[in-house]
Amino acid sequence: MKIESLKIKNVGGISSLTLDKFHPNLNIICGENGIGKTNILDSIASLFSFFDSDYVNVKSGFNNGYLECKIDGCIKQRHINKKYINLIDKQCVNIGDFNLLYLKVNRVFDYNKEGSIHSDPTFSDRANRNAEGLDNSDIKQWFVSRYLHSAQINNLTETQQKNIALAKKCFSFLDSRFNFSRTNTLNEIIVETPTGEIYFELLSSGFKSILFILLGVIKEIEYRFQEHHVQASEFDGIILIDEIELHLHPEWQGKVCSVLTKTFPKAQFIISTHSPHVIQTAEANEVIALSGENGHLEKRTLDIAPNGFKGWTIEEILMDVMAMKDTRTELYREIKEKFDDALDNNDIEAATEAYQELDKLLHPTYPLRALFKMQLDKLKG
Repeated sequence: MKIESLKIKNVGGISSLTLDKFHPNLNIICGENGIGKTNILDSIASLFSFFDSDYVNVKSGFNNGYLECKIDGCIKQRHINKKYINLIDKQCVNIGDFNLLYLKVNRVFDYNKEGSIHSDPTFSDRANRNAEGLDNSDIKQWFVSRYLHSAQINNLTETQQKNIALAKKCFSFLDSRFNFSRTNTLNEIIVETPTGEIYFELLSSGFKSILFILLGVIKEIEYRFQEHHVQASEFDGIILIDEIELHLHPEWQGKVCSVLTKTFPKAQFIISTHSPHVIQTAEANEVIALSGENGHLEKRTLDIAPNGFKGWTIEEILMDVMAMKDTRTELYREIKEKFDDALDNNDIEAATEAYQELDKLLHPTYPLRALFKMQLDKLKG
């Protein structure tokens, strides 16, 4: 199941938006704060939910809104007004869909003591509440249960065995120095790290964030497809992730999309980001850069290299893709303007003072530092 196009009208802060030609594997949505990136993910999730009427709202000043997406050639629509939501499916899309998973920003979990191992829950209406996002409270319970049962012959199906094997590998995907070690009699998950063994809840926020995504998706696939025995690596549905870079060091931000697409190679990812490091790893047709005013949004046309953004600098992405006007601070711009004005006015004293301030701000190896010094020396004669 893949999304091909999306239309939003008067929903949340978005007045109008049409996105065509979604990539079948990876779609990275970027744009300034408040432009509507999360609103887009919420809208998609709402189209695949039945009970989650509160997660999308009509835009202020309007009486109704509209959502539509095309999925594998089929149309799914939702008409929204201030009193109720009416879902209309055309052709072959069902109300509530097991094939969509939504990971919101609540991805850091605290320590949770598991006093006992429970039986698998029944998610009879789980797919009807997709807009709520995945729950991070039951990952430990699922992992410990699967790991303990995997040691017993025939306790797990072949699919469950493969899924827990994949889950154990997830601890090493971003950093090979980290590995799943074992569970103990207190039902704790022990992780081997460069500084020793620790409980997995005591890992860094970034590590927990990525583990919640990877383990959360595997766990949810198992729970939702108990009767169909879907192997996580074969999942071909849609995975929405808001602010993919959340809590991640820039080095990991540059790896995370590759980890996701390699772990779930058949899934379609639609993610939002503020990170140029995430975009730097993208192919030419994987980035959706939004622009617009008063809620009327559009996908910007980018001058993209044939092989995407892999050869672009962070500064080039910030300015040309993310529409950042200047990568320097306001203080730098003010002092540089003083320096330029002093040069134009042949004011040696003001130019010297401004240069000394610039000298304290600039990176030690900044290439234009020598040019500024030459300009000042020329002014002094």
